[in-house]
Amino acid sequence: MSLTNDEIFEMAGAAVRAMHQRYGPDFKFPADVIWQNIPQGVDIPSTKRPHQPARLIRAGLLEKTGGMTKAQSESRAGSPTAEYRFGPELVQRVKAPSESQAVGKRSTSESLNGIQMAMDSEGYVISVAELANFYLAMTVSPLVVLSGISGTGKSLLPRKFAKQTNSFFHAIPVQPQWSDNSDLFGYVPTLSPTKYIKGALIDSLLEAKRNPQKLVVALLDEMNLAPVEHYFSDFLSVAETRVRDGKGITTDKLPIELPDDIPGQSDPHIDLLRGIQLPPNLRIVGTANMDETTHTFSPKVLDRAFTIEFDDPDLTAFASSQGGSNGGSNTFDELAAIAIRESNAISVQEAYAASQDLFEHIALLLSEIQDILAPAGIKFGYRTRDAILLYLHFWRELQLADILTGYAALDFCILQKILPKVAGSGEALAEALTNLTTWLNARAETQEDADGVLAEFSGPLARSVQKVERMTELLNLDGSTRYWGA
Repeated sequence: MSLTNDEIFEMAGAAVRAMHQRYGPDFKFPADVIWQNIPQGVDIPSTKRPHQPARLIRAGLLEKTGGMTKAQSESRAGSPTAEYRFGPELVQRVKAPSESQAVGKRSTSESLNGIQMAMDSEGYVISVAELANFYLAMTVSPLVVLSGISGTGKSLLPRKFAKQTNSFFHAIPVQPQWSDNSDLFGYVPTLSPTKYIKGALIDSLLEAKRNPQKLVVALLDEMNLAPVEHYFSDFLSVAETRVRDGKGITTDKLPIELPDDIPGQSDPHIDLLRGIQLPPNLRIVGTANMDETTHTFSPKVLDRAFTIEFDDPDLTAFASSQGGSNGGSNTFDELAAIAIRESNAISVQEAYAASQDLFEHIALLLSEIQDILAPAGIKFGYRTRDAILLYLHFWRELQLADILTGYAALDFCILQKILPKVAGSGEALAEALTNLTTWLNARAETQEDADGVLAEFSGPLARSVQKVERMTELLNLDGSTRYWGA
């Protein structure tokens, strides 16, 4: 007689409690370990297992670390899978109250969990760790690129995030014929020097200028239908000029061509654009399908963006339809406000005093990766290092360890800021990828006496391991390799 879902859930819960007693509160594991701890002789079909961890999470018996690890069951041994730890019903983790909690507000991780549940109730599937990764990338950089195969929800993510945080949102479909910055910023026709033809980004710039306390998200949909550096290079150059001016953030002026100011014919929209800088509350989120119909990204773009790949959807995951929709209210305004607040560090120098131990430890790890890749001619500079350090600084400052462990955050950084630079052919690259795989796997071996920042960032970097292994396989098959689509 087959077991019901409720009976399977009870067995899984008992197994988790037994594992807690056997392995202790700090044990981390893939979900298939649960099924190795049920009574012998009980056969639970594989089709009835995937949705049980979600029920165990809702019961407080499990929670995701945000990291990935390797499956241990015979059928899936070695495959990357979500990593779990014991939930609040079994382990009470002490967390220092944040400034927001001191005044009775939700923590950032609680707000991210709330947004994830609201998105889930609308049928959009994303883990809270992936949502936290997107949020941290937007906090650090004015440009985030969502790449990957079609149909994975790249365009929906910024749209739904803007809705749940009561932010402004503008969708800008990129056209294949875009060739210079006039497509974004507009231009003055040669034969009509008093007219101004508005560019695709102007509405977003004006909205950000008029509402400095609100997040404005501009979606460049299918941004690599045209060569990105052709129409977007001026924006990227200006974004690099961000500096602290007193308490605020300033940049160079955006290179917008405007008609001469004619007395008595003032246009309030054009007046706002004169001398406009890059608003600190504007975020550009681009989507990119990486196939033969599109253009690859230049190093200039990759250096200045966080590139998040949507290439491995979990087809066994379904939205739960529980928790209720946010309904467009301003419940999570605080997340948008934190991402664009003027006090946020925009350089490593500003954050160094608060995160010195973190910066020194991670910089050493990045130096080791540099040494591994350098013989193959692959290097990265201070811009890449600083973006990673600021991402991890905000991860710690916002106290996101309960939804994204330190090593999971580091894994995202390596995957998104370093590995996209890896491409080419030859024996030197093959050896570098092999050595990098060995180095990444070694990070999962937590030292027994580790504490502080060493323990914080010791754990499996399974996302990066999987990508490097795929790139190695592609190199062996085709004689050359790349990040995209591997």
